[in-house]
Amino acid sequence: MNVRNDMIARDNPARSIALVNDKHATKLALQEVGAPYAPTLYLLTSRPDLRTLDLAALPDAFAAKPNQSLGGSGIVIAACRAGERSWRKASGALLTERALRDHLGHVLDGEYSPRTRDSALVEPLLVAHPDLARLSYQGLPDVRVICRGDRPQVAMLRLPTSAAGGRVNLHQAAVGAAVDLSSGRVVAARAGKRAVTAHPDTGEQLVGATVPHCDGVLDAASRCSDATGLPYVGADVVVDAERGRWCSR
Repeated sequence: MNVRNDMIARDNPARSIALVNDKHATKLALQEVGAPYAPTLYLLTSRPDLRTLDLAALPDAFAAKPNQSLGGSGIVIAACRAGERSWRKASGALLTERALRDHLGHVLDGEYSPRTRDSALVEPLLVAHPDLARLSYQGLPDVRVICRGDRPQVAMLRLPTSAAGGRVNLHQAAVGAAVDLSSGRVVAARAGKRAVTAHPDTGEQLVGATVPHCDGVLDAASRCSDATGLPYVGADVVVDAERGRWCSR
């Protein structure tokens, strides 16, 4: 971590770091270099935007998130529709119109952002490729690829766990699994500080599992340095069941 932090501080310009802390601006940068990115259904920048948002027009499944939050905070997932203006979360809990509007209001107020104000994004819900979904506990697994310029150096499959609340954040005890770049196969895995060969919740064997479309994942990650101006970049790539692969960050 110390070496990584030193490289980030030494090599990465402040303007590029500011860019990637803005999800919407990062999407526009990825678009310019032909890299995949999750589309935006709605970008809310003010309370008037929120008041005019037609919730009935939202899809049956979507993700609502702060534009500039860190660590996955402030993200609300609607897994399916429960009524004209209500949805079910992945946990089965009801997400009402009032609760969603209140949450988006908190996002705009900057509650989940290091800034005093923020914007809110509504995106279509990405669904994990079935080969990765069976390895995971709820949530959305991704592949973090570390690149120097356009060259992938190492890759790690991040898998949600119950201990991590269905998130992929390693500091919350998600699984991190080392991926061999040439074959796309998992060669080792850890849950927190513990080495594992199987997922602690699903029991699925991890070592030997293969990341689907791994060449496409590495290609997507390799474009991120040029898009963002970061000589040292960690790209989080989601392998979606229907759309292929997307750079999530």
